Amino acid sequence: MTELEKQLLSAFEDLQKTHVAQHKDFVTAYKNLESMFNTTSSENATLRQEVNRLSERVNVLSSLLERLTKS
Repeated sequence: MTELEKQLLSAFEDLQKTHVAQHKDFVTAYKNLESMFNTTSSENATLRQEVNRLSERVNVLSSLLERLTKS
């Protein structure tokens, strides 16, 4: 193997190691984002339910207030 071939092989191996490390970092980042998305989606669903319950309570109270003001 010539010196140029050795240098090219070394450069290729370095690139391959860098690529593998970047891929692992990407996979980790993707999993973290996926986890955050799932958590946020779940929290949003809970908040939507709470907002709906509060809206219903406001409607009931508004109806009661309207009835009281007509009396």
